[in-house]
Amino acid sequence: MLTGLAALENTDWSRLSHAYGRATDTPGHLRALLHEDAAARKAAMSHLWSAVIHQGTPWTATGPAALVVAGLLADERIDRGEPIRANLLSFLVRVAEAPEQVGSSGRAARGCLKAAPILMKVMLEELKNANPRVRACAAAGATRLAKIEPLRQHAQELELQLLALARSANDSDERSAHVLALGELGVSPFAFLDDPSPAVRMCAALAPGLSDNLTALYELLMALEHHAGDIDDWFAAKPLQFDMRPRFAAVARLLRQIKDFGKLVDAAIAVVRITEEFCVDFEWGPLLAAAFSDGSGAIKTTRNADSLPHS
Repeated sequence: MLTGLAALENTDWSRLSHAYGRATDTPGHLRALLHEDAAARKAAMSHLWSAVIHQGTPWTATGPAALVVAGLLADERIDRGEPIRANLLSFLVRVAEAPEQVGSSGRAARGCLKAAPILMKVMLEELKNANPRVRACAAAGATRLAKIEPLRQHAQELELQLLALARSANDSDERSAHVLALGELGVSPFAFLDDPSPAVRMCAALAPGLSDNLTALYELLMALEHHAGDIDDWFAAKPLQFDMRPRFAAVARLLRQIKDFGKLVDAAIAVVRITEEFCVDFEWGPLLAAAFSDGSGAIKTTRNADSLPHS
């Protein structure tokens, strides 16, 4: 399968579309990724994010553009000027997850799936990159791709790589990203619940495999009760696994797992004190719905339920 400039030159872009019409302008933007012109590179990145994978939606140009980008990452010119390698990997991550978001039956999604083996090869290679942000982005992409049936064979190898990277990471941002990736891969990163960094502990507690674990739930409760206003600032570079604010993920997990609002009330109060109006759909709205679940205006608790430890 052709990648890079070879793929670009052998694709009829006039027969493909992106969010704003025919993809005849896409080749020029893709070539600009190799230019020294900072403005052209910036415009190219904007085109990829706004047109080629618009708000997570793939188009018929998405898969072919991803194959071009995958090949360009092997070109040393991609690292000239302002660094864009991590951003390009982030773009490929969104391409990798697009079929899961929109279903795999359409032509655009099939184009993304066709590119998936090449994207996995790129992600595994970039896990060796010297830049921690690049490695973190590659981890997110590889775990998303490992969910695709033909690529599940990489899961065991990937688990070992991610564990090694998480243990050796020098900063909490990268360690958090690898711990989240492990969770998405189906691993329960219990050991990282003892990490010195509260960001890493929270990311470990969010692993799907630890959803019923009392220690993990307690970690999330404590994070919200004592650090609700700080959680989003724990990350200098937010891991790609968080589509929105990291705090929202903690709220959502606790609401799914704890049905007795009496155990959530301290965390809920801490969140309400620092939340904003536009967060209604992701934290204070669901918290209010949980508090007054029967519509009576009275907070309902289950006194006889097994209790979690409290501070």
